[in-house]
Amino acid sequence: MLNHFYSIISMTSNDEKAPKKRSIQGRETTLVAAKCAPPDALRAPDLKRLGTYFGIYLGVGTVIFYALKNDIRGHKTIDFIDSLYLCVVTMTTVGYGDLVPHTYNAQLVCIFFITVGMCLFGIAVKIAAKYLVVKQQMVMVNALRMSRKIGPVDALKEIESAKIDYNKLKISLIAMAGHYVIGIFVLLTIEGMDFTDAIYCAFTTMTTTGFGDETFQEPFGRMFAVFWISTGTSCVGQLFLYIAEIYTDIETRKLAKQVISNNIIAKTDLEAADDIKDGKVYGAADMISYKLKEKGKIKQYDISVAMKDLNDVIKDVDVDDVTPPKSAQEK
Repeated sequence: MLNHFYSIISMTSNDEKAPKKRSIQGRETTLVAAKCAPPDALRAPDLKRLGTYFGIYLGVGTVIFYALKNDIRGHKTIDFIDSLYLCVVTMTTVGYGDLVPHTYNAQLVCIFFITVGMCLFGIAVKIAAKYLVVKQQMVMVNALRMSRKIGPVDALKEIESAKIDYNKLKISLIAMAGHYVIGIFVLLTIEGMDFTDAIYCAFTTMTTTGFGDETFQEPFGRMFAVFWISTGTSCVGQLFLYIAEIYTDIETRKLAKQVISNNIIAKTDLEAADDIKDGKVYGAADMISYKLKEKGKIKQYDISVAMKDLNDVIKDVDVDDVTPPKSAQEK
């Protein structure tokens, strides 16, 4: 939807060649739009920083758990692989329970490790929320710019015709399905599980339930689990982000339509502002002009410019519904 608005604005006029308007609201909106970066450009540095944090977190955790290998009990294979495997299982909240700390010091380290991991996931949620908020702001700003360039009525039609992008959601679902099938295949071939147990273990792992009755026991299986669990958790988080993004797009489109509709001046207000009787003021448009002129805030030239803008609005409204102006003789 945001790309649709960009294309409409670029086709209508070029901001550098377009004549400057006297509208203060228009200048403020243009400045806001210029300061707002597209969501994709804004998101990349944050994700790189978050990836660095998780890499450091995982590396430090692996070293610590390797140093505490004698304080960890359960089914063990190779010490380094077990330490890395325990880090990933703990970080992603899968928590199989096949490797657990059994001394006081190891349990304290696990508590600290889990706390830091929760803070990192909080940062990930913050980045996702920032992405959605900035995108919503960009949609609203560009919808208002489009309304100024092509008129509010045509802008409403363009907003109505803009389609919600479901492609990323579809791709995410396909990726999750492929990821799930790969996990089942490894559990069948490497771990030697039954087909039912493999489906059960893969599903409880991807949903981070991790009951622990079916887990990875072989060294290669645990190395695969490090990669598979990490990417699976990312796929689930991405899926939730795309669902939230679609809902945000739908609600933002409703809000944009409401804001632009409220800026369309009603026919009755235009007629009343053009028909003053007994020195009385009728209609919102004429009331604003009258009060500003009375306080010396505007001059007759400003009123003429404002009335020209109102005439442009009348052209955007259905022409058949607008009463033609009275001639000088009729007045």
